[in-house]
Amino acid sequence: MTGLSGLQRRSVLVLAVALGALSCTAEDPSEDSSSTEVTLTLAATTSGPPTATASTTTDLTTTTATTVVSRVTTTTSTVPTTTPYQVPVKDVAVAGWGTTHAGYSATDVFAPCDAAIVSPVNGIALEVRTVDGWDPAVDDPATRGGRSIALLGDDGVRYYMAHFESIDPAILVGGRVGVGDLLGTVGQTGRASACHVHFGISPLCPTAEWSVRRGAIWPYPYLDAWRVGEQLSPVDEVEWWVSDNPTACADAAAVNGG
Repeated sequence: MTGLSGLQRRSVLVLAVALGALSCTAEDPSEDSSSTEVTLTLAATTSGPPTATASTTTDLTTTTATTVVSRVTTTTSTVPTTTPYQVPVKDVAVAGWGTTHAGYSATDVFAPCDAAIVSPVNGIALEVRTVDGWDPAVDDPATRGGRSIALLGDDGVRYYMAHFESIDPAILVGGRVGVGDLLGTVGQTGRASACHVHFGISPLCPTAEWSVRRGAIWPYPYLDAWRVGEQLSPVDEVEWWVSDNPTACADAAAVNGG
């Protein structure tokens, strides 16, 4: 793992050690499951981030409602030396956001219903939830995001987007995504009263949880930068957050699941 940042090394170790035990209960337990193995390719250079690729062998738990990586292997490879960033709404001219969010650090990116949602980074798909399982009578925080996607960026940071109207069928758990790739469309699934993309930035936790995944640091300064083409990275701030909150992932896993 020579040349990787501290956050990248942490994310690689979390992915390699913990995702084998990671599971997620589907909203419809009768759904059949299929399998795939995910190969995480690590940078062997001094400046590049890790890159992940997927091979179709075995060992990925998949359901219609929710899919989660359940096994990874590691190899080494040369990778790009920069990590580009982009606002997760393709047409930034129709997107808007504020500087506050109720209860925790996240940013709601408002855009017209059915506007294209794109990947903000290069990385892999960690979770793809294609069914809106939120029930207002129950209001389970784990399903408030409705249809949602979590990505692990090549920078080692986790990016969570929620309230999709639809998710592109090409987006599969363990699959490679490039910055600007189509993920789906803006909606208001889950607990949402208007069309928007809930955008959360966080470290990757070793076990299934939702309270860190939904957002750990404020995304809006990065969105502001990305809107004008400035490649401001959240890596340092996420690393500081991990240092300041060393038990956050364990605490979240103890009280909530994915």
